[in-house]
Amino acid sequence: MAGPGSSQDVAARDDAHLRSLGIKPELRRSLGFLSVFAVAFSYISVSTGTFTNQAVAFGVGGVAIFWAWPLVILGQTFVALNFAELSSHFPVAGSIYQWSKRLSHNTLGWFTGWIYFWAGVITVSAVAGTVPLVLSTIYPEQIKLASPSPVPLLDMQSFLALVVLLSTTLINVIGVRVLAIINNIGVAAEIVGMVFFALLLLFFANNQPPSVLFDTQYTAGLADGNYFPVFLIGMFMALFVVYGFDTAGTFGEETVDSGRQAPRGVLSSIWLSGLVGAIFLLAVTLSFKDIAAAIAEGQAFGFPIATTIKQNLTYSLGGVTVGELYLVVILIAVYVCTLAIQGATVRLMFSMGRDGRLPLGGVWGHVSSAFKTPANAALAVGVLAAIPFFITGAGSMAYIAIAATGMIYISYFMCNLGVLIARTRGWPHQGAWFKLGSWGTIINILALLWGGFMIINIAIWTDPALFGVFGNDLRNTWSNPFINTIVKWNGVVQDQLPPWPIFETLVLTTILVGVLYYLLEQRGKLDRVQVEADVATGEAVIG
Repeated sequence: MAGPGSSQDVAARDDAHLRSLGIKPELRRSLGFLSVFAVAFSYISVSTGTFTNQAVAFGVGGVAIFWAWPLVILGQTFVALNFAELSSHFPVAGSIYQWSKRLSHNTLGWFTGWIYFWAGVITVSAVAGTVPLVLSTIYPEQIKLASPSPVPLLDMQSFLALVVLLSTTLINVIGVRVLAIINNIGVAAEIVGMVFFALLLLFFANNQPPSVLFDTQYTAGLADGNYFPVFLIGMFMALFVVYGFDTAGTFGEETVDSGRQAPRGVLSSIWLSGLVGAIFLLAVTLSFKDIAAAIAEGQAFGFPIATTIKQNLTYSLGGVTVGELYLVVILIAVYVCTLAIQGATVRLMFSMGRDGRLPLGGVWGHVSSAFKTPANAALAVGVLAAIPFFITGAGSMAYIAIAATGMIYISYFMCNLGVLIARTRGWPHQGAWFKLGSWGTIINILALLWGGFMIINIAIWTDPALFGVFGNDLRNTWSNPFINTIVKWNGVVQDQLPPWPIFETLVLTTILVGVLYYLLEQRGKLDRVQVEADVATGEAVIG
């Protein structure tokens, strides 16, 4: 028999909280703090982001772009603090969709979830497409990404990405414990590996003085000598990494003591990611033997971080060099990143489906009796994430994912806006385990200001007549390329398409389709899960 304060008692209390929100507990509640932290940390995935995006950041902003990392961590901390309080009150699958609809309005909540869902699907595709990229770096002679695959019309990169998607989909179907075990192992390897390589570089490959972190001479000329717009474009590569910390909240229905562990997972994931990333990027920057060559490699879409590690760390460990070991760590990190992002997107689809807020909602809101997982939603996300590989190929997914990142920032902004409105009406009326108290409104406003500026930074057009040096060609090349330069069909770039920025194109398409569906099917419809008050927190649900 379980004693007082046992995990069974805590889980029973968590289930009572869910029922007070009008939700029937169906998912298997088995995760602890380390697992919810790990899944949020994997979504952020410093290793994945630095391997791919930071290489581009060096190409755009040079070595001084290092300062973008702590700046983005600080800005996103305002968002994370707000989300931590929300996850303590509402540890429910669907995170920002649920928080928005419960504290502001069903319409705002629906569009928040709709935009976030499609951004998540695209991001799953993009990260899955990165796995074969790392594999080809480890086995350059054996894996040729552009070569034909066993599947007609697919190159080898797209084929391998689909194999990755198949495996992560099956794991998401089988159970959250399997997902958590694999994810925990991957996160442990990522953290230990990142710190290990950083310390090796700092102690044995320190080739530059610290003053190089303030050197802007290498890329300032990219915007007529004005480094600030160059820095803003390069900073987007850090923006591309630091999000997804709300994942600790979206696994709340599967977490024991979720009102306490979810906010701890939100905050610890972003802060540890920030610390590990800062140490690693500092070590990498100081390890460059030839800064100009590293920047040129970044501008050529190469991998200067992998290059400097392989150049500096040539020690052999059982027949494998330290540099080759780094690539293995990256491979593990990218795979578990795919797994975590897919898991979070699955639970968003499940949450919206359970509320009757998606086409065939009852199908996606179904819980498998065998696995106690949202198996149908897992299969659907896997299929949806596979489609782009047949249309554009894996090579273009990185650019489309840039736009998806901007969509995630829009979703975060919408959620924070809804919560701020709720705060002006007196929310929270009762406390939760994590509370911001009188700082809540201030932090909420700071989160909105930060998010708004970053959306502008992502979206600003490339027309110099309107934006001066801020609208330079770098945006067209690096952070917001035109669709007629990246969209492919059967491997051929569709240059006859209009010259529209990918971010604005994807956002407007998602919103227009969403508006049409909402007006035809969702307007005025109440959620299937709808209650007048949350007994546990005393919060009203505003329809």
